[in-house]
Amino acid sequence: MTKPDFSKTTRKELTKYILSRPTDDEAIRELFINCRNSNVQVFSYAQNIPDKEVEAMFKSKFNLDP
Repeated sequence: MTKPDFSKTTRKELTKYILSRPTDDEAIRELFINCRNSNVQVFSYAQNIPDKEVEAMFKSKFNLDP
């Protein structure tokens, strides 16, 4: 039996597949690591920002002590 194309299956189909084959790591990875949600907003991370500046941004965003 060939594996389905996990990127084209619905969450419900993928869950059913995993329940019948609980040792299929590829399917489990697709379900939990590569969760596809069309409402997810993706943000890019600028690699040229110094770590201290990134840390300051996080502290500001989460209202942590500067």
